[in-house]
Amino acid sequence: MTAEEHRKMLETDFADVKLEDLADISRIRTDRGKSREERIRQYLRQAGNPYLVRVGDTMVKIRFANNGISFEDAFESLLLMS
Repeated sequence: MTAEEHRKMLETDFADVKLEDLADISRIRTDRGKSREERIRQYLRQAGNPYLVRVGDTMVKIRFANNGISFEDAFESLLLMS
């Protein structure tokens, strides 16, 4: 992924998409037997934009505070749940 593609994903907002076009993260599954890197690739293939997804009929914009848990730690926790 290029820096431009990443920035575009971060900047996408609710008004830019339709609910039915978003991946439902409650349905995303990754293979826990795979490496962390492979689970990340599996998640990204299924989610598309990891920052704007849905859970059922609810749109979710994922953001991280500069002083909170790191993106890597939060993302790994998400992968371990699926």
